Parts: sequence; C-alpha cells; structure tokens
Amino acid sequence: MNKGRQYVYGLRAAEQFIQAAPERILNVWLQQSLDSAAINAIRASVQRLGLLSQAAPRASLDRMSRRQNHQGVLIEARVAMGQAGPSLAQILARNKDKNPFYLILDSVQDPRNLGACIRTAAAAGAGAVIINKDRAAGINATVRKVASGAVEHVTVLRVVNLVRAIAGMKAAGVWIIGLAHDAPRPIYELDLKIPTALVMGGEARGLRDAVRKACDHLAAIPVAGSMPSLNVSVATGVALYEVVRQRGGC
Repeated sequence: MNKGRQYVYGLRAAEQFIQAAPERILNVWLQQSLDSAAINAIRASVQRLGLLSQAAPRASLDRMSRRQNHQGVLIEARVAMGQAGPSLAQILARNKDKNPFYLILDSVQDPRNLGACIRTAAAAGAGAVIINKDRAAGINATVRKVASGAVEHVTVLRVVNLVRAIAGMKAAGVWIIGLAHDAPRPIYELDLKIPTALVMGGEARGLRDAVRKACDHLAAIPVAGSMPSLNVSVATGVALYEVVRQRGGC
C-alpha cells in the first residue's frame, strides 16, 4: 500500500471515520451480497458525501485487510499529512480548567491492546492518550478496528521521550500514578479526584525503570489467586473507571 494511504476496516471504525474525516476518503469497498442495516447505513453515508462505494468479494476484502475481521467494509484513505495534532503543552493548556485525567501507555506493543486501551480511554472521558514512539505500537488499521472509532474521538499523542512528557505534565500540576503489580498500595486508596495521569506498562516488562521513577506514586490493582497481574487493556479499564467512580461518574 502507498505510504501516504491507510486502510480503515470494521463497521464501527468505518462509521466514525466517515463522520470525522470524510475529506480523506479515497475508496470504499463493501462486501458483495452482504445486506444489513449497518452496511446500508454506511452506503448511504458515502452517497451523501458524493462518493461511490464499490462491491467487492469477501476474498478481496480479506486480502486487503490481511485477513482481519473487516465485517464487510473497508475504506482506503489518505494519511493526514501536514495536519499536526496538538502538542502536549496545548493539550495541557486546553484542559487546565477541567480537572482532567490522562492515560499514558509505556511501550504497549500489541496493536489490539493499544486499540482496547484507546477505546476505554475515550469511553471514560480521558483528556488524551500519550504513547511513546519507539518500542510501541503505532496507530494502524488493527488499532482503529479494535478501538471501534475511538481514535477519531480522543487525542492520541506520540512522544519521543515519555519521561520528559511526564515531567511536563507534573509541572502543569498533573498527579502521575504508575500502575505496578508490586506497588504497596491499591489504587482504590489514592485520591484520583485531582488532575491525574495513569501510567500503564507494556506487556513484556510493565513500567520501565525510568518511567517508574518519574511517577509521583505507584499503585496496584489487587488480584486474587495465582495470577500475578492483569492484561494491560483490562488493567487500564479497571484503573480508568476507578477515576470515573471517584469523580462521581458512575
């Protein structure tokens, strides 16, 4: 595929992309002989934009999506070029009066885990998701599919140096809480009603040492039985919704 283009597949991801970035759409393929309300709604949305959808056999969609669960729809779109997203300083400035909370992901390498974390962050109302550029998954078609459109609704910022980003957030008055299975206190004992960023470690080794040292506090999610810890996307959901719970959101 051309480096300036990307694929978006899956019903929810396609719906959200059509709403959020219609000007970037180049082609839309819908699976032949697949008739459903969701597919027809996408076809109608594309027609309203003055574009035509193309019928394609399932085998073609399987090939273009690299045999992922495309659910009968695949969009080819331009990569957003020359449209840099907000900087960390801009994100912090626009949220300074909102008592924000953020999600920081340290070296999450599985695109499915990244997509699930972004989806949960969007659902919980996080101000942004901050990830490192190196040793971590980027925003690809799999991430978009798993996130079910959330990539279009929450700011995802990739930074070169996560420790430096954390220092900037601390300077802006954000409380940095790292999640670690060996932390002395459970997350439920911490006050998460102030501006907060939760830092989740990657699948292989959890928080890196430098990131761990940069946190204001470490907290654990208690687990029972012989399992030492939770999958990062599950732990992210538990931690984010503890923030929501403390703030009276549920």
